[in-house]
Amino acid sequence: MRLALLSNVTVELLAGMLKKEHSLWVPSGFGAWIQTALAPPDNLREFDPEFIFLLLDRSHAEVDSGRACQVQERLRTLFPQVAVVEIDLADLADETGGDRFYDEKMWKLASMPWSLVGLHAIADEVNRLVAMARTGCKKVLALDFDNTLWSGVIGEDGVTGIVPYVEFQREIKRLQETGVLLVALTKNNVADVEPIWSDSRMALKKDDFVALRIDWNDKCANLCKVASELNLGTDSFVFVDDNPAERAQMSALCPEVVVPEFPADSANLPAFMRRIGRLYFPVLHLTEEDRQKTAQYQAESARRTFATGLSVEDYLKGLELWADVHEIHEDEIPRVAQLSQKTNQFNVCTNRYTVEDVRRFAVDGACRLMTVHAGDRFGEQGLVAFVLVRVENSVGEIVDWVMSCRTMNRTLEFAVENEVERALVHDGVTSLRATYRPTQKNAPVADLFDRFGFTIAARTATSTSYVCSLPRTIPLSHHFKVKGE
Repeated sequence: MRLALLSNVTVELLAGMLKKEHSLWVPSGFGAWIQTALAPPDNLREFDPEFIFLLLDRSHAEVDSGRACQVQERLRTLFPQVAVVEIDLADLADETGGDRFYDEKMWKLASMPWSLVGLHAIADEVNRLVAMARTGCKKVLALDFDNTLWSGVIGEDGVTGIVPYVEFQREIKRLQETGVLLVALTKNNVADVEPIWSDSRMALKKDDFVALRIDWNDKCANLCKVASELNLGTDSFVFVDDNPAERAQMSALCPEVVVPEFPADSANLPAFMRRIGRLYFPVLHLTEEDRQKTAQYQAESARRTFATGLSVEDYLKGLELWADVHEIHEDEIPRVAQLSQKTNQFNVCTNRYTVEDVRRFAVDGACRLMTVHAGDRFGEQGLVAFVLVRVENSVGEIVDWVMSCRTMNRTLEFAVENEVERALVHDGVTSLRATYRPTQKNAPVADLFDRFGFTIAARTATSTSYVCSLPRTIPLSHHFKVKGE
């Protein structure tokens, strides 16, 4: 990986450690992190980083938080396909042990405050985030209410008797604004909870949640039902609850769910949530789809309500579906990388790509990388799918066919495949190959190419190969209006 390190302290020793696994760029001059963002030097652009890490040590040098946020936004604007990440050094120091993390002698001698232990902790954090860029992050934060979001029991104390943990809620809200989905799992009566949403003390509002389970049912069962409704795996969830019995039950019945220990002291709640964000919901690439994530899932809930009582045919017709299939645009590269990393169910080969990988495909003359935007009467769903085809002479091979799980079961895939094949025929492709590789989660696409009308060429325990001749007529969805037609 190509990593750029920007810091308000000296990072030469850290860069030396990271060079064992990565290519490094460090600005010349002490404290050049602001200048780099304002006017990136030519050699940084030539270096073409995949990650820009901000290492701002606030314990030994003053940092204006507003300026730090401006620098991040500036860098994301200048390098839209690069992961710009500020590592929370204070949180990392607390986790490591402040006395062990810092070395005052190093600060005095080299303007670098970290001990050898601290340097290793930072290097490990950098490597963890780079690895997470390939494997994907968690998606859902499931929250208890009583004595978790506020002090007190709302069913007994009423709205006036509880005290919201405001700073804790603000940290949760920050995660929600980066695309983390919030789900309520609380044993309460709806009538008791409802008045809290209009309380001005609450940082979190009802509309911040994509699902509310306010009842007396088992929380693990509720979580599994929500996961099914959201079309996500339960391993996408982090469960936060002050009650050790509830945490123990969740860990026992749903071991794939992350269940962190809850702080005994409420004063530690904001730092606890920042740590949860750092470990499970790091912001590696912030796309427009991330910012709209909650609204998109709320729209999905509206679609489910709309479907009640309708036949499948009437439901799909009433949605007023549309799709836009086109060659990848430059600003879509981060989202395609994100889809490859996060999508498990509608993913025929489950290849994971970085932004740099996708950028190479986008400029490779032997590849056709098609992206798909979709929407309906309830709103736009953003970039929801991509298909990568490698072409050699007149033969095309589908390397990846990936679609967000939230668009499944609407026949979108037929409209997309038709547009992809139309583009390939225009390029002179007469034969198309494809492969399905089974994983624990991608069973929904086990028969995708069969449904498209491909012929099985070979089958083994680890893959099924397909082939078809072009041009041809494939089963088309009459429900979708494809833009450009």
